[in-house]
Amino acid sequence: MTYPDISQIRTICELATLECYYHNVAKSVKEKGNGLLHIGEVERIFWIEYSGVAKLGIDMSKVKMEMDGERIEITIPKATLLGLSDYSFTEDSYISSDDGLNKNPITAENQTEAVAAANEHIRQLFEKDDTMLLRAQERAKKLIENYINQLSEISGVEYEVDWVYEE
Repeated sequence: MTYPDISQIRTICELATLECYYHNVAKSVKEKGNGLLHIGEVERIFWIEYSGVAKLGIDMSKVKMEMDGERIEITIPKATLLGLSDYSFTEDSYISSDDGLNKNPITAENQTEAVAAANEHIRQLFEKDDTMLLRAQERAKKLIENYINQLSEISGVEYEVDWVYEE
């Protein structure tokens, strides 16, 4: 007879990851310098468009299963932001204001800081998006239910599932 297996359920949870594609803009200002060396410099404004993927799902290591005959209790945690992928740029994704007589170059460090700040904002948005997080949790639950229903059909045993949601 085939029984539900916690390792299979954890694999299902890993597969249930919800991928959300996003497009973002990092905006920043490069201030002009002070002093004689910076005469003729102007404040530079720049923005960078980029795209990435946010992965939402449940921590599969926290999924628990207890069996008592044909009754199964499955505990699943709330979904969280599992991570953001590396972002990608297009050729025309960078725009900056004109420079002054005395150059005020926008450095790679300026750009990296702008994208890091914008990405932190995106991270916070996804971490607080209860609707998307609930969808990710429900997706995992549906896939687990499908797995148990298939085992029921194969084994001829009607399993009853009780769900426990971790806070």
